[in-house]
Amino acid sequence: MQKNEAPDQRLDVVARRALEGDVEGAIAELRSVVAESPDDEAAWLTLGMVFSSAGRWREASEALARAVELDGDVLAGRMAFARALEKSGKLDDAAFQLLQAQRLAPQDVRPLKELGAVFYQKGLYDKSVQFLTRARGLAPDDARVWYALGLTQEARRDPGAAIAAYRQAVSVDPTFADARKTLADVLASMGEHEQAIAVLDDLLRLERTNEQAAMNREVLAKALEEMRERRLLGKTERDVEASALVQEGQLKRRGHVPRADDDPSAVASVVRYGTGLAEMRVGLTERGTIARLMLVLPDPEKAARKRDTVFRVTVVGTSGQREPANYATAVTLTFLREALGAPLTQASELYARLLGGERSIDWSGAKLCFASVARPEGEGEALHGLSVTLLSETGAT
Repeated sequence: MQKNEAPDQRLDVVARRALEGDVEGAIAELRSVVAESPDDEAAWLTLGMVFSSAGRWREASEALARAVELDGDVLAGRMAFARALEKSGKLDDAAFQLLQAQRLAPQDVRPLKELGAVFYQKGLYDKSVQFLTRARGLAPDDARVWYALGLTQEARRDPGAAIAAYRQAVSVDPTFADARKTLADVLASMGEHEQAIAVLDDLLRLERTNEQAAMNREVLAKALEEMRERRLLGKTERDVEASALVQEGQLKRRGHVPRADDDPSAVASVVRYGTGLAEMRVGLTERGTIARLMLVLPDPEKAARKRDTVFRVTVVGTSGQREPANYATAVTLTFLREALGAPLTQASELYARLLGGERSIDWSGAKLCFASVARPEGEGEALHGLSVTLLSETGAT
């Protein structure tokens, strides 16, 4: 290279040299340039970019820090410096540089996207959502923004918002395979196996040789079949009588009770099963299939004091060790497992969500919520319990 070349042209030639594979030669020449011109911001920026391309993030950070020190109003320098800091694990410093970049270009979506990613890595999901939502406003047709927003909503335990974001990412870019895969995963984790299978079917139409997607679909289809086979919803009273709730829990059939005010229209009659500690109400359609199940604890405090020796459910105690659950917890989790055909871990998660304040949960074609019913004798306060309703029987979507 000739010394009399214009500075920008000289830097372009060096950068092209790095892109063509001679990274070390480019770095050596750039070191020579900054030694000759230590206040050349463009040379420091180019050196930092070349170090970044080689994954040498510490050296990149040092070079880019000098470039930003010389001229902090260059957006590319701030963004590159932030990326090098993030790759070096210095997330707080990366966030600071991105905030400066965002102030330089408030209508540029890139700093907002990167801020969302950095705060996601820091576990500050609410902040991540704030920046990604702003990015979405500037670039509503950017599928990557929607995808990042979905990941963050999922991390902050808002699966509904995550699903909506993933669906929008797929809508914006139907070829976005990662968005489809992640959407299928979160749907499956919520028990929405049918919807997850439909998403994987769409993915397989795009990528016919995607063996992992095909395998996942096969696993989900089998799980869906097993779930439908196990769950009491949609079955008959004979299946209730054969269930663990009745057999192990020794719930006795105590005849019919009046329909509750909030029973779905599909419920034609209600059969009551119970013991001194627990009661289950079974809402049957005219065809005799189960449209609703409700578990009631007549004396919740007594049930919570009693150790479970019936269902053998264990929970993680305050010590971090697994220990037997109390009767109230054990019968409730067994009820959800049997009603939905779900694994006990999934039943535990759903119950925790209700206890955490969610008014109702739609899961695998069923609606879960807390509800109240009159006492069988018709006197005293109402009984409160856990209700599971088959949505397809009510016409709900």
